[in-house]
Order: sequence, then structure tokens, then C-alpha cells
Amino acid sequence: MKLNLPVSRKTLVVGVMILVIALAVAANTFSKTKPPRSAPVPVRVKAVEGAGEASGLRYSANITPREQVELAFKVGGYVREIVAVPGPDGAKRELRAGDKVSRGMVLARLDPQDHAARANQARAAMEEAKASLVQAQKDFERSQSLVAGGYLAKSEFDRSQERLGVARAKLDGARAQLEQANIQFADSQLKSPLDGVVASRSVEHGTLVSSGTKAFVLVDLSSVKAVFGVPDTMQARIKPGSPLTVVVDALAGREFSGKVTAVSPSADPKSRVFDIELTIPNPDALLKDGMIATVRLEGLGGQDAGASPTAEGSSTVASVPLQSVVRPPDDPKGYMVYVAAEKDGQTVAQARRVELGDVTGRSVLVRGGLKLGERVITAGATLVNDGAAIIVVP
Repeated sequence: MKLNLPVSRKTLVVGVMILVIALAVAANTFSKTKPPRSAPVPVRVKAVEGAGEASGLRYSANITPREQVELAFKVGGYVREIVAVPGPDGAKRELRAGDKVSRGMVLARLDPQDHAARANQARAAMEEAKASLVQAQKDFERSQSLVAGGYLAKSEFDRSQERLGVARAKLDGARAQLEQANIQFADSQLKSPLDGVVASRSVEHGTLVSSGTKAFVLVDLSSVKAVFGVPDTMQARIKPGSPLTVVVDALAGREFSGKVTAVSPSADPKSRVFDIELTIPNPDALLKDGMIATVRLEGLGGQDAGASPTAEGSSTVASVPLQSVVRPPDDPKGYMVYVAAEKDGQTVAQARRVELGDVTGRSVLVRGGLKLGERVITAGATLVNDGAAIIVVP
């Protein structure tokens, strides 16, 4: 059947049919190539907590010795003796952890027989070299007189001079061997390089040790170091020589005064805090290696130190774990956290810009951007982005 339609109308009908077919094909193709929804990222979360009133800045610090030395034997052999010292009951016993030592004190001795034999052998070789040198010197002087009078050939004189040089070199070599043997003999005794306390002992009487075997760990507790971390907002305010106070709970909250001796110029890449070293006199040895102290930074909070950082809609100071804070991708100087939020029946990561306060231990105070009770992502904060699907794991 032939349709007698105008050319323009026929063209319009054909165009509409082609458009319908194209839309159908495109819709079918889109439905087949639509990417599947990505799997949710497993994360851990922690609710934003109140940190109480911010009365001064406090940081947790670790107490470490002023100096710690690991003593090892430079030569090998059997441990013949470990020095005996008076115990708590007054009876003599071998040196052990907790005992005091003084600089130059002999802590242990190896069996000296082998080293003494080497020293005696080297000493005998040196005496022999001395005698050879004396004889070579006499022969040279005699040859010198004879060659001057024309009674000895020049070649014989040269040989006597050469023998004298060899004898001198042998004496120098023997003297060096004797010195080395004496050093090894002296090294069979292990001496303390400082006044301190024995932290640990790793050898026993009769132990066969080799060169480099660690025997003792000594610590100097005449003064101690308290090391703590501060954020970048505080690092510039703390100067070497600044007096600070620490409180040690293990000693019934006793306070100790010290001075800042080192300020780290770079932050830890994981915690993003700067290490500060505080040196504290410890004449009574009350502070021990490994104790935990609280450092108080009164008067160093800056212009806004008196203001209490608060969460949005609350007058309570809020804090979040340090590991939950990340840098925004478009602002390398800003800070943000990811909050676990519900959207379309699914849990997603929601980026939230925050204003940070001071670091207290492993947490940081928040001036704004969060509400108490909101769940911030702690483990996995660097693996998600804004709007990414997440699954909260214990």
C-alpha cells in the first residue's frame, strides 16, 4: 500500500521513528553498562566526647633516663667473675638489676689465661726484636768504620744498613703486637663508663661469650627526661630553657620542676605532633625509667588560651582521637574528620571541617564543627572520601 504523504511529513515520521529507536538502544545500553555500587569500606568509629573544662594545658609524658648505655665484651672468652656487691641484707652477691655502679668500676671479668698468654708471647717477640736491633746497630757502626778506611766494600756496607732498617721495622711491629695484646687483656675486664644503676644483666658466671655479646644495660638517673608531644599550634610557643612542671601520679601526685632541653623541628608523620624534651633533676632517684607524668603548660596557651574550645551547640569541651583528623583534599592547611551518617538507608562517610584546639594525650580538643555524640571515623579515616559507603566494625 503506497502512502501519498508530502515529502516533509514523511521525513518527519522517519525522524521520529529513528529517535525512538535510538533512545531505546541507549536506555538498554545504559542499563547494561551501569557500574555496580562499590562495596562499603569497613571502619571503626568513636562518639565525640566531652573533655570537661579546659583549665590549663596538660600533656602525657614518658620518663626516660638521662643516659642509657649497653655494655658488650670486645673480646671473647668464658665469664670468670661477675663482681660481688653487698645486697639488701648486707651479704655479698653478684651484681644485678637495681644495683648502683660507679665510673670505672669492674663489672665482670673473662678468663684471662688466653689473653695473658698472647701478651707474654708478644712481649717475648718484642724483646727478641730489641736484641736483633742492638746487633744490627753494632754491625752497621762497624761497617761504617771499615768502609771509611777502605777495608770494606760499599755493597757490604749497604747490606748492613739494610739489616739495621729491617731490625727497626721488626721492633716497631713487635711493639704494636704487644700493645694490641695488652689492650685485649684489658678488654677482658668490663668496666662501667658512668655513675648509674644496672637496668639489666644478660650474662652468668661461666657463660662463653663472643666479641660483641651484650652483658649489661646501665642507666644514669641523676636526671631524667620527660618526652611529650604537642600540636603545631603549641610547638612555636615552647622554647629551650623554658621552665615546666610535671606531676607523677605514681608518686602520689608529686610535682617536679624541669627545663625544656629540646624541641623537635619536625612532626611525627603518624600522630602529627612535635616531640618536646624536658630535663628534670632527680637527685633522690625517685623518678624511674618508664614512669608516666603529666606536663602542665600554664601561660603558654596563646591569646585564646583562656577560651574553652567547645563543640557546636554545647558549652562542654569536646575531643576526638588524633587519628580521626585528616587534611581536606583542597586545603593542605585545614583539618577535617569523617562522621558516620545515614543516607538513603545506608551508612556513609560525611566530611566535616573542624577547628582544633590543643592536644591532650592521644586526643585533640575541638573548637567547632562537631556535636557531642556524633560518631567520627577513627580507623579507616584515610581510606574513605565524602559520601563513600562504610560499614562500622567493632
